[in-house]
Amino acid sequence: MLSLHEASSKQSDKSKPNLPPGVFGLRALPYVSKLAKDPIGFFQLMHERFGKTALFGIRQIPFHIISQPEDVRRVLQENSQNYHKGIFYRELGRILGKGLLNSEGEFWKKQRKLIQPSFHRQRISEFVEIMAEETNKTLLNWKGQSNLEISKEMMRLTFAIVGKTLFRTEVESYASRIEASLKVALEITTKRITRLFPMPFSWPTPENRKLRKALKDMHSVVEELIAERKKNPSNDLISMLLEVKDEETGETMSETQVRDEAITLLLAGHETTANALSWAFYLLSQHPDVWEKVRNEAVNVLGDRTPGLEDIQKLAFTRKVVDETLRMYPPAWVIERTAMGDDVVGGYDLPRGTNVSICIFNIHRDPEFWEKPNEFDPDRFDEDRSADRPKYAYIPFGGGPRICIGNIFALTEATLVIALIAKAYKFELVPKHPVVMEPLVTLRPKHGIRFNIVST
Repeated sequence: MLSLHEASSKQSDKSKPNLPPGVFGLRALPYVSKLAKDPIGFFQLMHERFGKTALFGIRQIPFHIISQPEDVRRVLQENSQNYHKGIFYRELGRILGKGLLNSEGEFWKKQRKLIQPSFHRQRISEFVEIMAEETNKTLLNWKGQSNLEISKEMMRLTFAIVGKTLFRTEVESYASRIEASLKVALEITTKRITRLFPMPFSWPTPENRKLRKALKDMHSVVEELIAERKKNPSNDLISMLLEVKDEETGETMSETQVRDEAITLLLAGHETTANALSWAFYLLSQHPDVWEKVRNEAVNVLGDRTPGLEDIQKLAFTRKVVDETLRMYPPAWVIERTAMGDDVVGGYDLPRGTNVSICIFNIHRDPEFWEKPNEFDPDRFDEDRSADRPKYAYIPFGGGPRICIGNIFALTEATLVIALIAKAYKFELVPKHPVVMEPLVTLRPKHGIRFNIVST
Protein backbone atom coordinates (compact mmCIF):
# COMPACT_ATOMS: atom_id res chain seq x y z
CA MET A 1 0.00 0.00 0.00
CA LEU A 2 1.48 3.35 -1.03
CA SER A 3 1.39 6.12 1.51
CA LEU A 4 0.27 9.58 0.49
CA HIS A 5 3.85 10.77 0.74
CA GLU A 6 5.08 7.90 -1.42
CA ALA A 7 2.33 8.52 -3.91
CA SER A 8 2.99 12.23 -4.07
CA SER A 9 6.72 11.69 -4.55
CA LYS A 10 5.96 9.90 -7.82
CA GLN A 11 4.22 12.96 -9.18
CA SER A 12 6.23 15.08 -11.56
CA ASP A 13 4.37 18.22 -10.50
CA LYS A 14 6.67 19.80 -7.90
CA SER A 15 3.85 22.11 -6.75
CA LYS A 16 2.18 19.22 -4.98
CA PRO A 17 2.27 19.67 -1.20
CA ASN A 18 4.85 17.74 0.76
CA LEU A 19 2.53 15.51 2.79
CA PRO A 20 3.45 13.04 5.53
CA PRO A 21 2.98 9.28 5.09
CA GLY A 22 -0.46 7.88 5.81
CA VAL A 23 -3.69 6.68 4.24
CA PHE A 24 -6.48 8.62 2.58
CA GLY A 25 -9.76 7.91 0.84
CA LEU A 26 -10.68 4.27 0.24
CA ARG A 27 -7.38 3.06 1.64
CA ALA A 28 -8.32 4.59 4.99
CA LEU A 29 -11.56 2.61 5.31
CA PRO A 30 -9.99 -0.35 7.19
CA TYR A 31 -8.78 2.12 9.81
CA VAL A 32 -12.22 3.65 10.37
CA SER A 33 -13.61 0.71 12.34
CA LYS A 34 -10.45 0.72 14.47
CA LEU A 35 -10.99 4.41 15.22
CA ALA A 36 -14.60 3.75 16.26
CA LYS A 37 -13.95 0.65 18.37
CA ASP A 38 -10.54 1.45 19.84
CA PRO A 39 -9.55 5.13 19.43
CA ILE A 40 -6.31 4.85 21.40
CA GLY A 41 -5.38 1.69 19.50
CA PHE A 42 -6.04 3.57 16.25
CA PHE A 43 -3.51 6.27 17.14
CA GLN A 44 -1.01 3.63 18.24
CA LEU A 45 -1.47 1.80 14.93
CA MET A 46 -0.93 4.99 12.92
CA HIS A 47 2.22 5.69 14.93
CA GLU A 48 3.58 2.18 14.40
CA ARG A 49 2.93 2.15 10.65
CA PHE A 50 3.72 5.71 9.65
CA GLY A 51 5.80 7.28 12.42
CA LYS A 52 5.35 10.37 14.59
CA THR A 53 3.69 12.32 11.78
CA ALA A 54 0.91 10.71 9.75
CA LEU A 55 -1.98 11.69 7.50
CA PHE A 56 -5.38 10.06 7.72
CA GLY A 57 -8.62 10.99 6.06
CA ILE A 58 -11.94 9.99 4.57
CA ARG A 59 -13.53 11.97 1.74
CA GLN A 60 -12.06 15.48 1.83
CA ILE A 61 -11.42 15.67 5.59
CA PRO A 62 -7.67 15.26 6.24
CA PHE A 63 -6.29 14.62 9.72
CA HIS A 64 -2.65 15.44 10.38
CA ILE A 65 -1.61 13.28 13.38
CA ILE A 66 1.45 14.60 15.23
CA SER A 67 3.37 13.29 18.24
CA GLN A 68 6.76 15.01 18.09
CA PRO A 69 7.02 17.45 21.02
CA GLU A 70 8.48 20.22 18.83
CA ASP A 71 5.58 19.80 16.38
CA VAL A 72 3.08 19.92 19.22
CA ARG A 73 4.77 23.10 20.44
CA ARG A 74 4.38 24.61 16.97
CA VAL A 75 0.62 23.98 16.94
CA LEU A 76 -0.23 24.76 20.57
CA GLN A 77 2.19 27.60 21.27
CA GLU A 78 4.40 29.08 18.53
CA ASN A 79 1.64 29.42 15.91
CA SER A 80 -1.38 28.88 18.13
CA GLN A 81 -3.33 31.74 16.53
CA ASN A 82 -3.48 29.67 13.34
CA TYR A 83 -5.21 26.74 15.03
CA HIS A 84 -8.78 26.77 16.27
CA LYS A 85 -10.74 24.03 18.01
CA GLY A 86 -11.83 21.41 15.46
CA ILE A 87 -14.50 18.77 14.81
CA PHE A 88 -14.05 17.18 18.22
CA TYR A 89 -14.90 20.43 20.00
CA ARG A 90 -17.82 21.26 17.72
CA GLU A 91 -19.48 18.04 18.89
CA LEU A 92 -18.45 18.75 22.47
CA GLY A 93 -20.05 22.17 22.09
CA ARG A 94 -23.45 20.52 22.42
CA ILE A 95 -22.54 19.78 26.02
CA LEU A 96 -20.53 22.89 26.90
CA GLY A 97 -22.08 25.48 24.59
CA LYS A 98 -19.85 28.48 23.89
CA GLY A 99 -18.00 28.39 27.17
CA LEU A 100 -14.32 29.04 27.69
CA LEU A 101 -13.23 25.62 26.38
CA ASN A 102 -14.95 26.04 23.01
CA SER A 103 -14.79 29.77 22.30
CA GLU A 104 -12.18 31.42 20.05
CA GLY A 105 -10.51 34.73 19.23
CA GLU A 106 -11.27 37.98 21.03
CA PHE A 107 -14.33 36.52 22.71
CA TRP A 108 -12.21 33.76 24.26
CA LYS A 109 -9.59 36.31 25.43
CA LYS A 110 -12.28 38.40 27.11
CA GLN A 111 -13.85 35.41 28.84
CA ARG A 112 -10.48 34.04 29.98
CA LYS A 113 -9.49 37.40 31.42
CA LEU A 114 -12.79 37.53 33.28
CA ILE A 115 -12.60 34.02 34.76
CA GLN A 116 -8.85 33.88 35.50
CA PRO A 117 -9.10 35.65 38.92
CA SER A 118 -11.14 32.69 40.24
CA PHE A 119 -8.02 30.54 39.84
CA HIS A 120 -5.39 32.89 41.25
CA ARG A 121 -3.15 31.54 44.00
CA GLN A 122 -4.94 33.47 46.75
CA ARG A 123 -8.32 32.02 45.78
CA ILE A 124 -6.92 28.50 45.58
CA SER A 125 -5.43 28.98 49.04
CA GLU A 126 -8.95 29.70 50.29
CA PHE A 127 -10.20 26.54 48.56
CA VAL A 128 -7.83 24.09 50.31
CA GLU A 129 -9.89 24.04 53.51
CA ILE A 130 -13.04 23.24 51.52
CA MET A 131 -11.25 20.47 49.62
CA ALA A 132 -10.14 18.92 52.91
CA GLU A 133 -13.58 19.30 54.50
CA GLU A 134 -15.36 17.55 51.63
CA THR A 135 -12.75 14.77 51.49
CA ASN A 136 -13.10 14.12 55.23
CA LYS A 137 -16.89 13.90 54.83
CA THR A 138 -16.36 11.25 52.16
CA LEU A 139 -14.00 9.30 54.43
CA LEU A 140 -16.64 9.20 57.17
CA ASN A 141 -19.20 7.86 54.71
CA TRP A 142 -16.86 5.00 53.76
CA LYS A 143 -16.61 3.51 57.26
CA GLY A 144 -17.54 -0.16 57.19
CA GLN A 145 -18.06 -0.25 53.43
CA SER A 146 -16.72 -2.82 51.00
CA ASN A 147 -16.87 -3.23 47.23
CA LEU A 148 -16.59 0.53 46.78
CA GLU A 149 -16.85 1.84 43.22
CA ILE A 150 -14.19 4.53 43.39
CA SER A 151 -14.92 6.36 40.12
CA LYS A 152 -18.47 7.17 41.27
CA GLU A 153 -17.16 8.24 44.66
CA MET A 154 -14.57 10.52 43.07
CA MET A 155 -17.19 12.02 40.73
CA ARG A 156 -19.34 12.91 43.73
CA LEU A 157 -16.41 14.25 45.74
CA THR A 158 -14.95 16.45 43.00
CA PHE A 159 -18.43 17.68 42.08
CA ALA A 160 -19.00 18.70 45.70
CA ILE A 161 -15.62 20.45 45.81
CA VAL A 162 -16.08 22.42 42.60
CA GLY A 163 -19.64 23.31 43.57
CA LYS A 164 -18.59 24.66 46.96
CA THR A 165 -15.35 26.35 45.87
CA LEU A 166 -16.47 28.01 42.65
CA PHE A 167 -20.21 28.32 43.28
CA ARG A 168 -20.40 28.48 47.10
CA THR A 169 -23.26 25.98 46.93
CA GLU A 170 -23.98 22.55 48.38
CA VAL A 171 -24.50 20.50 45.20
CA GLU A 172 -24.85 17.01 46.66
CA SER A 173 -28.51 16.82 45.64
CA TYR A 174 -27.51 17.46 42.02
CA ALA A 175 -24.66 14.92 41.88
CA SER A 176 -26.59 11.85 40.72
CA ARG A 177 -28.44 13.85 38.05
CA ILE A 178 -25.18 15.24 36.68
CA GLU A 179 -23.42 11.88 36.82
CA ALA A 180 -26.10 10.05 34.83
CA SER A 181 -26.67 12.74 32.21
CA LEU A 182 -22.95 13.43 31.71
CA LYS A 183 -22.18 9.74 31.14
CA VAL A 184 -24.87 9.52 28.46
CA ALA A 185 -23.75 12.77 26.81
CA LEU A 186 -20.07 11.76 26.70
CA GLU A 187 -20.80 8.28 25.33
CA ILE A 188 -23.03 9.53 22.52
CA THR A 189 -20.76 12.47 21.69
CA THR A 190 -17.76 10.14 21.40
CA LYS A 191 -19.69 7.84 19.07
CA ARG A 192 -20.62 10.80 16.87
CA ILE A 193 -17.00 11.99 16.71
CA THR A 194 -15.65 8.59 15.63
CA ARG A 195 -18.37 7.78 13.08
CA LEU A 196 -17.77 8.19 9.37
CA PHE A 197 -21.26 9.61 8.79
CA PRO A 198 -22.92 10.72 12.04
CA MET A 199 -26.66 11.30 11.81
CA PRO A 200 -27.60 15.01 11.78
CA PHE A 201 -28.41 16.08 15.30
CA SER A 202 -31.70 17.54 14.11
CA TRP A 203 -33.00 14.09 13.15
CA PRO A 204 -35.29 12.55 15.84
CA THR A 205 -33.37 9.28 16.16
CA PRO A 206 -33.54 7.39 19.51
CA GLU A 207 -29.88 8.27 20.14
CA ASN A 208 -30.40 11.96 19.39
CA ARG A 209 -33.46 12.06 21.65
CA LYS A 210 -31.45 10.42 24.42
CA LEU A 211 -28.67 13.00 24.01
CA ARG A 212 -31.14 15.89 24.03
CA LYS A 213 -32.66 14.63 27.28
CA ALA A 214 -29.21 14.33 28.89
CA LEU A 215 -28.32 17.87 27.81
CA LYS A 216 -31.64 19.19 29.09
CA ASP A 217 -31.01 17.57 32.48
CA MET A 218 -27.52 19.10 32.73
CA HIS A 219 -28.77 22.52 31.69
CA SER A 220 -31.55 22.39 34.25
CA VAL A 221 -29.08 21.76 37.10
CA VAL A 222 -26.96 24.79 36.21
CA GLU A 223 -30.01 26.95 35.52
CA GLU A 224 -31.27 26.14 39.02
CA LEU A 225 -27.91 27.22 40.45
CA ILE A 226 -28.08 30.46 38.45
CA ALA A 227 -31.66 31.13 39.59
CA GLU A 228 -30.57 30.65 43.21
CA ARG A 229 -27.70 33.10 42.77
CA LYS A 230 -30.02 35.68 41.23
CA LYS A 231 -32.11 35.53 44.39
CA ASN A 232 -29.16 35.37 46.78
CA PRO A 233 -26.00 36.94 45.28
CA SER A 234 -22.72 35.75 46.76
CA ASN A 235 -18.99 36.16 46.31
CA ASP A 236 -18.81 33.31 43.82
CA LEU A 237 -18.26 32.73 40.13
CA ILE A 238 -21.90 32.67 39.05
CA SER A 239 -22.62 35.96 40.82
CA MET A 240 -19.56 37.48 39.15
CA LEU A 241 -20.63 36.25 35.71
CA LEU A 242 -24.14 37.64 36.23
CA GLU A 243 -22.87 41.06 37.26
CA VAL A 244 -19.91 41.67 34.97
CA LYS A 245 -20.31 44.28 32.24
CA ASP A 246 -18.55 44.69 28.92
CA GLU A 247 -16.07 47.57 29.24
CA GLU A 248 -17.09 49.06 25.87
CA THR A 249 -20.84 48.43 25.64
CA GLY A 250 -21.82 48.16 29.30
CA GLU A 251 -23.82 45.03 28.47
CA THR A 252 -24.01 42.08 30.84
CA MET A 253 -23.68 38.44 29.78
CA SER A 254 -26.78 36.71 28.52
CA GLU A 255 -28.16 33.96 30.77
CA THR A 256 -27.22 31.44 28.08
CA GLN A 257 -23.59 32.58 28.17
CA VAL A 258 -23.52 32.48 31.97
CA ARG A 259 -24.96 28.97 31.78
CA ASP A 260 -22.35 27.85 29.21
CA GLU A 261 -19.44 29.18 31.28
CA ALA A 262 -20.85 27.63 34.44
CA ILE A 263 -21.37 24.24 32.76
CA THR A 264 -17.84 24.32 31.35
CA LEU A 265 -16.29 25.01 34.76
CA LEU A 266 -18.64 22.80 36.74
CA LEU A 267 -18.30 19.77 34.48
CA ALA A 268 -14.72 20.18 33.29
CA GLY A 269 -13.75 21.04 36.87
CA HIS A 270 -14.89 17.72 38.28
CA GLU A 271 -14.98 15.14 35.46
CA THR A 272 -11.27 15.21 34.59
CA THR A 273 -10.03 15.34 38.20
CA ALA A 274 -12.36 12.50 39.21
CA ASN A 275 -10.96 10.33 36.43
CA ALA A 276 -7.37 11.17 37.40
CA LEU A 277 -8.07 10.28 41.04
CA SER A 278 -9.72 6.99 40.08
CA TRP A 279 -6.69 5.96 38.02
CA ALA A 280 -4.34 7.14 40.76
CA PHE A 281 -5.94 4.85 43.35
CA TYR A 282 -5.91 1.99 40.87
CA LEU A 283 -2.16 2.45 40.35
CA LEU A 284 -1.50 2.85 44.07
CA SER A 285 -3.45 -0.32 44.85
CA GLN A 286 -1.11 -2.20 42.51
CA HIS A 287 1.97 -0.71 44.21
CA PRO A 288 1.56 -0.96 48.01
CA ASP A 289 5.10 0.30 48.59
CA VAL A 290 4.20 3.57 46.83
CA TRP A 291 0.93 3.76 48.78
CA GLU A 292 2.91 3.45 52.02
CA LYS A 293 5.25 6.29 50.98
CA VAL A 294 2.26 8.50 50.24
CA ARG A 295 0.69 7.61 53.60
CA ASN A 296 3.88 8.33 55.54
CA GLU A 297 4.32 11.66 53.80
CA ALA A 298 0.72 12.62 54.57
CA VAL A 299 1.11 11.69 58.25
CA ASN A 300 4.35 13.66 58.58
CA VAL A 301 3.18 16.75 56.67
CA LEU A 302 -0.51 17.01 57.54
CA GLY A 303 -0.81 15.39 60.95
CA ASP A 304 -4.35 15.84 62.26
CA ARG A 305 -4.76 19.55 61.57
CA THR A 306 -6.59 21.40 58.83
CA PRO A 307 -4.17 21.70 55.89
CA GLY A 308 -3.23 24.90 54.10
CA LEU A 309 -1.79 25.64 50.68
CA GLU A 310 1.76 25.62 52.12
CA ASP A 311 1.19 21.98 53.16
CA ILE A 312 0.32 20.97 49.60
CA GLN A 313 3.73 22.19 48.45
CA LYS A 314 5.36 19.89 51.03
CA LEU A 315 3.56 16.81 49.69
CA ALA A 316 6.30 16.42 47.08
CA PHE A 317 6.11 12.66 46.61
CA THR A 318 2.30 12.66 46.45
CA ARG A 319 2.51 15.33 43.75
CA LYS A 320 4.84 13.04 41.76
CA VAL A 321 2.20 10.31 42.05
CA VAL A 322 -0.32 12.76 40.57
CA ASP A 323 2.08 13.69 37.76
CA GLU A 324 2.78 10.04 36.95
CA THR A 325 -0.93 9.20 36.94
CA LEU A 326 -1.59 12.06 34.51
CA ARG A 327 1.21 10.71 32.34
CA MET A 328 -0.15 7.16 32.22
CA TYR A 329 -3.87 8.01 32.15
CA PRO A 330 -4.29 11.60 30.94
CA PRO A 331 -7.99 12.50 31.40
CA ALA A 332 -7.90 14.73 28.30
CA TRP A 333 -6.21 12.04 26.22
CA VAL A 334 -6.44 13.74 22.80
CA ILE A 335 -6.35 17.35 21.54
CA GLU A 336 -7.65 18.48 18.17
CA ARG A 337 -7.27 21.68 16.19
CA THR A 338 -8.12 22.91 12.69
CA ALA A 339 -5.61 24.95 10.67
CA MET A 340 -7.06 28.34 9.71
CA GLY A 341 -4.18 28.96 7.27
CA ASP A 342 -1.35 27.06 5.59
CA ASP A 343 1.56 26.02 7.80
CA VAL A 344 4.62 23.78 7.80
CA VAL A 345 4.89 21.39 10.75
CA GLY A 346 7.70 18.90 11.16
CA GLY A 347 8.91 19.58 7.64
CA TYR A 348 5.54 18.68 6.10
CA ASP A 349 3.00 21.00 4.53
CA LEU A 350 -0.16 21.43 6.55
CA PRO A 351 -2.76 23.07 4.27
CA ARG A 352 -5.53 25.33 5.48
CA GLY A 353 -8.54 23.35 6.69
CA THR A 354 -6.50 20.35 7.84
CA ASN A 355 -7.51 18.86 11.17
CA VAL A 356 -4.65 18.25 13.61
CA SER A 357 -4.83 15.41 16.15
CA ILE A 358 -2.47 15.21 19.11
CA CYS A 359 -2.82 11.93 21.01
CA ILE A 360 -1.52 12.83 24.47
CA PHE A 361 -1.84 9.22 25.61
CA ASN A 362 0.68 8.06 22.96
CA ILE A 363 3.11 10.93 23.57
CA HIS A 364 3.09 10.19 27.31
CA ARG A 365 4.03 6.56 26.62
CA ASP A 366 6.61 7.12 23.90
CA PRO A 367 9.82 5.22 24.83
CA GLU A 368 11.88 7.95 23.14
CA PHE A 369 10.96 10.31 25.98
CA TRP A 370 10.04 7.92 28.81
CA GLU A 371 12.10 5.03 30.15
CA LYS A 372 9.91 1.92 30.56
CA PRO A 373 6.85 4.01 29.70
CA ASN A 374 4.24 1.43 30.71
CA GLU A 375 5.59 1.14 34.27
CA PHE A 376 4.30 3.24 37.16
CA ASP A 377 7.31 5.19 38.43
CA PRO A 378 6.56 8.49 40.22
CA ASP A 379 10.27 9.15 40.72
CA ARG A 380 10.69 9.71 36.99
CA PHE A 381 9.54 13.25 37.82
CA ASP A 382 12.61 13.91 39.95
CA GLU A 383 14.45 16.96 38.65
CA ASP A 384 17.57 15.04 37.66
CA ARG A 385 15.52 12.55 35.59
CA SER A 386 13.25 15.06 33.90
CA ALA A 387 15.62 17.95 33.17
CA ASP A 388 16.38 16.89 29.58
CA ARG A 389 12.85 15.78 28.70
CA PRO A 390 11.17 17.99 26.05
CA LYS A 391 8.53 20.21 27.62
CA TYR A 392 5.86 19.12 25.19
CA ALA A 393 6.47 15.42 25.86
CA TYR A 394 4.28 15.96 28.95
CA ILE A 395 1.07 17.90 28.35
CA PRO A 396 -1.75 16.62 30.57
CA PHE A 397 -3.31 20.10 30.56
CA GLY A 398 -2.47 21.01 26.97
CA GLY A 399 -0.05 23.85 26.31
CA GLY A 400 0.38 27.38 25.02
CA PRO A 401 -2.21 30.11 25.53
CA ARG A 402 -5.05 27.57 25.71
CA ILE A 403 -3.52 25.57 28.58
CA CYS A 404 -6.23 24.50 31.02
CA ILE A 405 -7.21 27.47 33.19
CA GLY A 406 -7.83 25.17 36.16
CA ASN A 407 -4.55 23.22 36.10
CA ILE A 408 -3.26 24.51 39.48
CA PHE A 409 -6.70 23.99 41.04
CA ALA A 410 -6.78 20.39 39.77
CA LEU A 411 -3.22 19.56 40.86
CA THR A 412 -3.84 21.02 44.32
CA GLU A 413 -7.10 19.12 44.68
CA ALA A 414 -5.73 15.78 43.46
CA THR A 415 -2.62 15.97 45.66
CA LEU A 416 -4.63 16.79 48.79
CA VAL A 417 -7.37 14.21 48.18
CA ILE A 418 -4.85 11.40 47.59
CA ALA A 419 -2.89 12.34 50.73
CA LEU A 420 -5.96 12.48 52.98
CA ILE A 421 -7.42 9.21 51.69
CA ALA A 422 -4.09 7.35 51.82
CA LYS A 423 -3.62 8.53 55.41
CA ALA A 424 -6.94 6.95 56.42
CA TYR A 425 -7.34 3.87 54.25
CA LYS A 426 -5.74 1.33 51.96
CA PHE A 427 -7.57 -0.03 48.90
CA GLU A 428 -7.57 -3.62 47.71
CA LEU A 429 -8.85 -4.22 44.19
CA VAL A 430 -11.94 -6.43 44.15
CA PRO A 431 -10.84 -9.73 42.53
CA LYS A 432 -11.86 -10.36 38.93
CA HIS A 433 -13.40 -6.91 38.49
CA PRO A 434 -12.32 -5.76 34.99
CA VAL A 435 -10.38 -2.49 34.82
CA VAL A 436 -10.57 -1.25 31.24
CA MET A 437 -9.88 2.16 29.70
CA GLU A 438 -12.81 3.85 27.99
CA PRO A 439 -11.54 6.75 25.86
CA LEU A 440 -14.64 8.90 25.61
CA VAL A 441 -14.23 12.67 25.58
CA THR A 442 -12.25 11.93 28.75
CA LEU A 443 -10.37 8.75 29.68
CA ARG A 444 -12.68 6.88 32.04
CA PRO A 445 -12.54 3.39 33.56
CA LYS A 446 -15.24 1.64 31.51
CA HIS A 447 -16.64 -0.58 34.27
CA GLY A 448 -15.53 1.63 37.12
CA ILE A 449 -12.90 0.45 39.62
CA ARG A 450 -14.03 -1.49 42.68
CA PHE A 451 -12.10 -1.65 45.94
CA ASN A 452 -12.42 -3.16 49.36
CA ILE A 453 -11.22 -0.57 51.85
CA VAL A 454 -9.01 -1.24 54.86
CA SER A 455 -8.32 1.24 57.66
CA THR A 456 -4.64 2.08 58.18
